[in-house]
Amino acid sequence: MLIVTNNPKVKESESNVLWVEGSYYDVLEKVKELIINDKYQLLSHPLSGSIKPNETYYKSIMLDDSEYKYSDLDSLEFIEQAIEVYNKFIACQKRPNWSVEILNDFAHVDYFLIQSAIQSTITYKK
Repeated sequence: MLIVTNNPKVKESESNVLWVEGSYYDVLEKVKELIINDKYQLLSHPLSGSIKPNETYYKSIMLDDSEYKYSDLDSLEFIEQAIEVYNKFIACQKRPNWSVEILNDFAHVDYFLIQSAIQSTITYKK
């Protein structure tokens, strides 16, 4: 399992993290690259939590880093749709310049979403 994130709270708490220095969009693009080039598969949905891309800054996505022979087309379709949704929402309404306190709240929400995904995956694999 690998977590791709731009959330410092996730980076601090998890050992299996690929850190993305950048935005929510940069996380989506990195995940797409991993799906195409390294044959990773999505374990968490890129639009989890029903939080619109223009309503948060942080994003964490969990991937299966097992060695697969081919790119997973379902994972690729999900990430491409997530990128389209991101672009649509950002075009409609830009993000405000949030305070540190609000960014910390967003980091907390994303952290709990990915923790839930991790627990679901662990439970499913049992």
